[in-house]
Amino acid sequence: MNIFKAIVRGIDTLNEWIGHGVAWVTLGLVAVVFVDVVMRYLFNTSYVFAQELEWHLFAFIFLMGAGYTLLNDGHVRVDIIYQRLGLRAKAWINLVGVIFFLIPGCAMVVITSWKFTYNAWVVMEGSPDSGGIPYPIPNKGNHYRRFCPPPYPGGFFGVSQSASAARSGDRGRKRRGNILMEYLALWMFLALTILLMAGFPVAFTLLGISLIFGLIGFGWSFFDLLPLRIWGRMSNVTLMAVPLFVFMGVTLERSGLAEELLDTMGLLFGRLKGGLAVSVVVVGALLGASTGIVGATVVTMGLLAVPTMLRRGYQKEMATGTVSASGTLGQIIPPSIVLVLIGDIVGVSVGDIFMGAVLPGLLLICLYIIYILGAAYLRPKIAPPIPKAERDAISTETWPSEWAGPCSPLFLMVSVLGSIFAGIASPTEAAAVGAVGAILLTILNRKFSMKMLHQVMISTVRLTCMVFIILCGAAAFGLVFRGLNGDTLVREFLGSLADVYSKGAVLAIVMGVIFIIGFFLDFIEITFIHVPVLAPIMLEFGFDPVWFCILLAVNLQTSFMTPPFGFSLFYLKAVTPPEVTTGDIYRGIIPFVVFQLIGLGIVAFYPELATWLPRVVFGD
Repeated sequence: MNIFKAIVRGIDTLNEWIGHGVAWVTLGLVAVVFVDVVMRYLFNTSYVFAQELEWHLFAFIFLMGAGYTLLNDGHVRVDIIYQRLGLRAKAWINLVGVIFFLIPGCAMVVITSWKFTYNAWVVMEGSPDSGGIPYPIPNKGNHYRRFCPPPYPGGFFGVSQSASAARSGDRGRKRRGNILMEYLALWMFLALTILLMAGFPVAFTLLGISLIFGLIGFGWSFFDLLPLRIWGRMSNVTLMAVPLFVFMGVTLERSGLAEELLDTMGLLFGRLKGGLAVSVVVVGALLGASTGIVGATVVTMGLLAVPTMLRRGYQKEMATGTVSASGTLGQIIPPSIVLVLIGDIVGVSVGDIFMGAVLPGLLLICLYIIYILGAAYLRPKIAPPIPKAERDAISTETWPSEWAGPCSPLFLMVSVLGSIFAGIASPTEAAAVGAVGAILLTILNRKFSMKMLHQVMISTVRLTCMVFIILCGAAAFGLVFRGLNGDTLVREFLGSLADVYSKGAVLAIVMGVIFIIGFFLDFIEITFIHVPVLAPIMLEFGFDPVWFCILLAVNLQTSFMTPPFGFSLFYLKAVTPPEVTTGDIYRGIIPFVVFQLIGLGIVAFYPELATWLPRVVFGD
């Protein structure tokens, strides 16, 4: 037993070292992408080696850093039931998840990837491009390193090609028409739902369910091409924007620039009833436009704005509801990580979806402000103005320095979005421009330190690995589900509705289903599990893909605020004063959720809000 404990401690220590080492790779990724942008557009020089090195570093981060993420419990679970269980029950859930889901999945990918890596080594496979990386073999072998098991679920991207191969034979054709396979798909979805609600880690549950039902439905050969799909996911240039945007957002949050922004905006709107709450909405919009990370915005304003608003006589529900709602604006206002993920899944250009989200984002901001000013006008005590004596105490000579706060996120907005729209950089490259811009701002504002930089890099590793392991597991689930003709069932069901109702009614049903699911699952799970199944079906009905993506983004935004699994609520409760209860937060978000749904309805009835700007900027 002592030897076993020593081995476990040794593995944990090794993963800890690896995680801290991988953290520095995130800084290297930012530097390489940024330098590539500068060399291409200022000196008209491009290096294939640098471009291939970018996605090698990206793959290294999300594969090798996953063990550290697991060690620090950075993976997502639905804890509605889990948080109420005792330590013993939680330990059993974790043990069962590892034994029946994680370990078998890792073994499967190790076995199927061995031939792939060995063959690449035998032929000394190199880059197909002149001037590229000579030998990418080490990166292809990362997914079977035993000291870092969590990356292995990524291999389940092989199910798509394996499914195609299985369907090409007589046996596959018989299965396709076999209703038992469709029932198997329903049981697969039911098993996933039960296990997720019980509190099993999302990534491992998706992996295990995909493995079990894939073997039942298709056999071992179904997973033969897993390594090729891992490689395809690692080399996805669009998704490389995720760690870069995360780096940029965490830098802004850790540097304290958001605090200066909030103070300045509070003075600007403080003379109005509800003015401080309006300033929080504006700050949330600016931070959302410069970071795209909901958690960073909610935590920052929860720490800074809620105590200030309560101290100035704001009702608890108004204070917490405003912070929760404004913090989620980072999901719809570009550059948003969620928009990047939805665009990649649906197959929409990131530039188009970014431009399409601008007007709906401004619409939500206006709706929030209208509600706050209206509520404060009708009930002045819930949102009083800042006292005149306090406003007058601020010397006008301090205003130039006070405006340094708003200029910081505005600078990032110009650097990121401007570089995309001007054609200077792709969305992925623009994320690196924003990351470098955030570092420069911290240096100029004398907020920079090596400790802060290390915290930013560690947070980037954890958030990136959490997103991409769920991405791999969810894609595996979706592909197996489609292989079992589950998508056929959904398509036939929606098609039958379309025969009875209009296509608009079908769209309303789909939006309603996603809204209800948001009460129980977070946006990552909905994006990676349900959107890949629903999006192709809705596009077949003729809906504009950009408009549909924006509707999804606005709808998914409510998942941050709807109990019991609203991330925004969890973030806020963790940083608010003790006198603020969970009930206060739940009551506070109700009117903002209502106005989000009103905004969703407006965008649904007026598609031009999402499609006009992309057409103007990028053409038809």
